[in-house]
This record gives sequence, C-alpha cells and structure tokens, in this order.
Amino acid sequence: MTKTINDTMDATKYPHPWTQNQALTDRLLKLVDDEDWDLFGIADVGPLNEKARPGRRPKDLWPTAKAVLMFAVGLADPFTRGWVQNGKSGKFYSYALLELDRRVWTVKRFLRQEGYLYFGGEAYGGALFDTGIRFADAAADCGMGYIGKSNVLVTEKYGPRINMTYLMTDAPLMGGDYRYPDVTCDLCDGCRACLDACPCGALTDQGYAADRCRQYRNNPDNQERASTHTVMKCMRCMTACDKKRIKELLKNL
Repeated sequence: MTKTINDTMDATKYPHPWTQNQALTDRLLKLVDDEDWDLFGIADVGPLNEKARPGRRPKDLWPTAKAVLMFAVGLADPFTRGWVQNGKSGKFYSYALLELDRRVWTVKRFLRQEGYLYFGGEAYGGALFDTGIRFADAAADCGMGYIGKSNVLVTEKYGPRINMTYLMTDAPLMGGDYRYPDVTCDLCDGCRACLDACPCGALTDQGYAADRCRQYRNNPDNQERASTHTVMKCMRCMTACDKKRIKELLKNL
C-alpha cells in the first residue's frame, strides 16, 4: 500500500513529486523499534526548504533529497556520559556522539541495502546550532518535540539537553507522526530562563539573532576545552531550561 502524502500534511502547500512508500517506511521504523531508539523521526524536506536560507536549503545542497531523518540522544542517559579517546588521532569523543554515529550508520546500511542514496549524517554536539539549515524544525515537524524560546528543539524527556544529527535521503519515506503540530514557544509561557542565561543577547523577547549567537559561540575566548582536541561551545540556554516543567507541560497536551 502506498500513499501520495501523509494525511497530516498540507498537500497543496507541500506537494510531493514522488509516491511515498509505506512499506519501505514501515521496514525502517521496525528497525528503529528493534534498536529501541527513543528520539528518531522522519520529516518531509518541503517545510525545511522554505525555512532555510537560500544557498543552505536541502534542495540547494542535495537536489534529490526527499526526506530528512532526525536522530537524537538525551544527555541524561548514563550511556551518553563520559568521553573516549581515538587511539590514532588522539581526539576525544563523547559517548553521545559515538552513539549518534552508530545510529546513523545503522540507517545508512539499511538505505544502501534498499538501493537508495543518503547525504550528510555527521554527528554534531549540541542541538545543531551551526549547520545553517534549520534541522530543529524538521525534528519538530516529525514529532520529536517543539521549538522553544531558545530556538532549539525541546523534547519531553530531556528538554533541550540532547545531541542531535540528521541524514538526508532520496528514499520516498513517509514523514511522520507530528505529535506536536501546533506547539510553539508559547508553551514556554512566562519562563525566561534561556533568555536571561544568554551571554550575548542573541535571545530576546523579539526573537533569535542567529548571527550574534554564531559569532559568540565561534569566538575561541568563549569556548572551553573538554580535552586537547575537543572544544565545548556555549550551550547556556540549553542548560538553563527547566526540563521537569517542560515534561509536565507536554504531558498535558
């Protein structure tokens, strides 16, 4: 059985030039379920092409991409804590990034076996601040959480304390399940924790100044080293978020 578009998407605004394959999607979701991944989603590239800036849209970088797969791991899980050193390069990697890499390669192998191409998929620390493409929007579209006042993805289980990465593919996967389609930063209500914690004024009541945030995070004077080869950039908005409060709010939707 195939569908031309997910029932929850607007067919006139985001028309699909291909036929989505439910059987292929079901096989991938079974793989995810067998692996017991709690933060994974599939989104259509249509909304992402609209929200990203010209030159950094998926259609500019990967013209044949049809779906974006989102992966995340929560930083509260015991297996994500700590660091391991690469014997050849001497570079330190967090367990969270290693787990993201494992998940991405598992799906890459699946797509390769099914005969499809994939693009990207490098594991990033933090919440994908610096990629230029709004992958947090894709993660929100496919039900992993919502975009908070901090302009990053906020999840029910971990708040914004996640490591996240993406994988583009030309596979005709069905986007899905859109658990929080209407949730915006209004859910944060009167909370200003992330705004008050921002050291450079990139987060205000008027919105998010991406260039100011990027300049601050990329300034070596504002970075810390977890090891000789590992740099930690500012994530104060993420650490300031009240995870317990967010969890209760999302449960009541």
